[in-house]
Amino acid sequence: MTEWTPAFETAENIGTAVMTRPITRTMRRSALRAAASRGVLYADAREEARLVRGRNAFVWRARVLPIGLPLAAAAGLLTWRGRRSGRDTFAVLAGFGVASYLEARVEWSLRRRAYQRRRDRE
Repeated sequence: MTEWTPAFETAENIGTAVMTRPITRTMRRSALRAAASRGVLYADAREEARLVRGRNAFVWRARVLPIGLPLAAAAGLLTWRGRRSGRDTFAVLAGFGVASYLEARVEWSLRRRAYQRRRDRE
């Protein structure tokens, strides 16, 4: 890198490069950091991809729709076969749906906090 300083620029030194020491970064960590293994890099990339997509995508598309709704439907079917009560079946469906949503929200917040702690530690 070249750097212009008025004290160094003289008629005989025009065009010569000034070698400067590397500046240590104090504002943020470098994107080029050494990783322990490829597995660590892949895990970081997966976590960052989840975080970039956002909470709603994680909660609804990754947890509630593929996991929570089938569980709620199975529990509702078992309740319907056992009791033949619409009210009980609806209560079980709603209960499983709400429980899966809350579990996904808690999982999201735990993953986000763990990622932030790991990132701040490095």
